[in-house]
Amino acid sequence: MENYTEISPYSDDEVPGIIRRLKNNQVFLSKFSQFSFPIISSIFPLLGNVLFKLKFSRFFGDSQSIEDFQKNIAPLFTQMINTTTDGFSITGEENLLGKPTVFIGNHRDIALDAAFLNYTLYMKDLKTARIAIGDNLLDKDFAEDLMRLNKSFIVHRNIIGIKETYRKLHRLSSYIYKSVTVDLESIWIAQREGRANDGNDSTDIAVLKMLFLSTRNTLELKEWLEKINLTPVVISYEYDPLDAVKVRGRDGWKELDKDINNKRDVEELIAGIRGNKGRVHLHICKPIRSELTSLDQIAEAIDISIQRNYKLWPTNYFSAKELSKTYSSYKNLYEDNNKYKELSVFMKRFQNEKRSTTEQILKNYAYPVLNQKKVRIKSS
Repeated sequence: MENYTEISPYSDDEVPGIIRRLKNNQVFLSKFSQFSFPIISSIFPLLGNVLFKLKFSRFFGDSQSIEDFQKNIAPLFTQMINTTTDGFSITGEENLLGKPTVFIGNHRDIALDAAFLNYTLYMKDLKTARIAIGDNLLDKDFAEDLMRLNKSFIVHRNIIGIKETYRKLHRLSSYIYKSVTVDLESIWIAQREGRANDGNDSTDIAVLKMLFLSTRNTLELKEWLEKINLTPVVISYEYDPLDAVKVRGRDGWKELDKDINNKRDVEELIAGIRGNKGRVHLHICKPIRSELTSLDQIAEAIDISIQRNYKLWPTNYFSAKELSKTYSSYKNLYEDNNKYKELSVFMKRFQNEKRSTTEQILKNYAYPVLNQKKVRIKSS
């Protein structure tokens, strides 16, 4: 029997102890007091910590289970939506079938992509999903505690050795399949490792191979699809709080110490939560058809679903329009309307960036427009 303790979320009986640990974690209190009490924390940091500890205790002190924790975090998530977005909308709700599902989504924000899905499920009185996170976020500190309290499980990356790679991937695959078919818990997993920092949402077939790995000798592909109810989800943000960071801040990251990269990832996780996102939209796509006969076909179907249903914002069209002045490939991708007059603020976000950086940022915003055009041409 597989042992999933190393990768699984916290269990209900661990919750009270983790809550106590967070209440006494000064780094955690400091990071989030700056968000909850920015003025006080900037002048009196220790007072800010005390105030946030009281607030955290008020919201989570009575949490005795994962369900309690998520119930208590919902009002704070609503507050985050109200203060850092210009609205959150959902379409495709008819595709939420109320049964355990592997949701496979595009990946733009470290924490919020899956959180918006779980918020949607919670508000509809459906069970929330277990969330796949990379081990790059395992800081052995508050970020890991918060994510594992929120039903996150661990995906190991950069595994050394063929046997060890197979063992860990097989265990992960088995855990996901057991979650859906035995535990009756849904799963959220990104369509590829890491965020789509270039704005291009595409499925890495290695993710599908991992998902199918533990059942490939016992189930036909069609039966496997039916059992896991594989369903693409697509999220889009009008503004990406980390749009410039993703372009200029990742050079040479592979050469950096793991702890340094981990610290950067956690800082970006917090920045994504705190930053202005404009409007946010989530679409639940139709489940992938069981008549597909290969993982390549499934990957293509996921890409088409996500790219076709990506909610395009004026920032996406505006970026394509700006690029069309230089690159012919971006011509005729934008809607010609007066919304662009309001987007001088958008360009001011990058006024201190190098020209090459700004151009790449615009390409990242324009890529979903380009992908959607390709899907329309392919479907016509």
